[in-house]
Amino acid sequence: MRARTLAVFAVLASWACSACCPPVNSRPASSSTDQCLIREGFQQLPRPKLVQRRSIYRPEFRRILSGWLMGVGDRYLHDFPEVDGNRKPSVATHQWVRENGAPVNAQAIWLTREWSDSWGIDRGDLIRMSKDGVVPVLVLYYFGEDITPQQVLEERDAWYLYLMKVAALAAIDSPVLVVLEPEFNDETNDARTLIVNWPGFNEVVIDAIYLLRSLAPNLLVGICPGDFGTQDLELSMGEIAQYSDFVAYQEMRASTRSNVITHEFEDVTENALAYSYRLQQLFDKPILLAYVAVSTYDSSGDWAQFQADVITNLFDNNFAELAEHGVFGAMYFMAFDDPRHTGYFGDAEPYFGLADADGNTKPGWDAFAEAVRRHEKVLYVPGQNPVR
Repeated sequence: MRARTLAVFAVLASWACSACCPPVNSRPASSSTDQCLIREGFQQLPRPKLVQRRSIYRPEFRRILSGWLMGVGDRYLHDFPEVDGNRKPSVATHQWVRENGAPVNAQAIWLTREWSDSWGIDRGDLIRMSKDGVVPVLVLYYFGEDITPQQVLEERDAWYLYLMKVAALAAIDSPVLVVLEPEFNDETNDARTLIVNWPGFNEVVIDAIYLLRSLAPNLLVGICPGDFGTQDLELSMGEIAQYSDFVAYQEMRASTRSNVITHEFEDVTENALAYSYRLQQLFDKPILLAYVAVSTYDSSGDWAQFQADVITNLFDNNFAELAEHGVFGAMYFMAFDDPRHTGYFGDAEPYFGLADADGNTKPGWDAFAEAVRRHEKVLYVPGQNPVR
């Protein structure tokens, strides 16, 4: 299986490189109707039909939907920092989490555009995770915070090559969830260049889904808007949702950005429940709460305790209502703090972990582990849940 998959990938990669569209700067300006895809002839292949929605009825995904996913992120291996010239051995995140009392059955692994083999993850790692009863959830963050229609069109070919590499990594005999372009609907760009206002995004992403499934049939693929309130999501992802196995969303909070959160800022649960219900009503697809993140960086108030309270309230107390809204899994963003992490939340970015970089746990860890243990009986177990 491995040899065949890699051979297919090599042939397709060679085909893409030798027969891809002309460089962007040598062809006319792209538009939402631009048909030049990753390689000559790709647009001649049969476009995916809505019948591909049958993917949610594949037995193993039906088993997933009959249970519940609970997991953490955001990388396969955690490297402990060096102390007095000594460094503890790196540890697989899901193993550390399980050994410390949280029997998770999913792990998010973020792959940015800079992802390379040197990051220390390969197909063997995903196979081992699956054999351990842990579903890999690959969160593909290629375009990032500055995503615009122009950027997507200009870099589409490179994105498809990146997705081919992801498919080669994830072509295993067990389910792998792929979350595409989290927070693509970010509103911080100029209103004229927001993806959420661009219907052409549907065509580009549908072809990406088709490409992924062609190379790795066991992939389950979903698009991931951020919970940024009321937007016309149907315009930018209405068609994408129909071709997806699921849709996803996120919730992130930190003291450094409290001014931009509307109404009850600290009531993350209220927002999470409202947004999952909205996605359910709009798209009628299974829903993954792809990542919840609360930074313990403390400019005012006890944010370490707030992190714990959010986890208890959302992952435990409101578990049943999330399920009623079609949510089949919930992930906490980071197991460990990352001192090098940067992004929208500024100084708060390095402190989203449930434990610090040395592995010392926070109150949020105890809340998370307790929530997982309380719901262990309803967690998805590969091959064991009844198929309905």
